[in-house]
Amino acid sequence: MRKNVEALSGTGVALAGGFVGLLGWAADAELRARAGFATGPDWSVLYAELPLTVLVGVVAALSAWLLPRRWLIGPSVIGYSGRVALVVMMLAGFWLAVQGWYAGLPEPMPDHKP
Repeated sequence: MRKNVEALSGTGVALAGGFVGLLGWAADAELRARAGFATGPDWSVLYAELPLTVLVGVVAALSAWLLPRRWLIGPSVIGYSGRVALVVMMLAGFWLAVQGWYAGLPEPMPDHKP
């Protein structure tokens, strides 16, 4: 029974990490796709940034969930709540880092047609 709960909770944590990565990528994705190229959209926003951001979100969440189990925290309720708190802090930090990264990118110039 415990293995089933651990597998289900790990799956939920991975989904939460992927969702946070998707939310971080989606903020101003349209503006980033239109920035920098005068001839057309920047497709690397879709085929490079999206999968990498979601993957890093999943890895960050799973590492925050699994590492304390391995070394520090026992199987008690306090241990699980500590692991959940660590995952939430890791995902909040990841989301803030993604937002900070994208905020440093140059903003596109608006199109002015006479």
